[in-house]
Amino acid sequence: MLGFLVHAVHEMGQTIVMVTHDPIAASRADRVVFLADGYVVGDMSDPTSDRILDTMKSLGG
Repeated sequence: MLGFLVHAVHEMGQTIVMVTHDPIAASRADRVVFLADGYVVGDMSDPTSDRILDTMKSLGG
């Protein structure tokens, strides 16, 4: 499913908004926006699962 979403973005020009707590799934995105208590608290371009996980830990997630 994640492969299809990536294909839809890169080949079909679609925008996908996915909400997840899974750093591996999130790492497939071009950009990750971090939310805490309903507020945007961070943003990451070219994410990796390790960088996402480190950020989530620092936010208490």
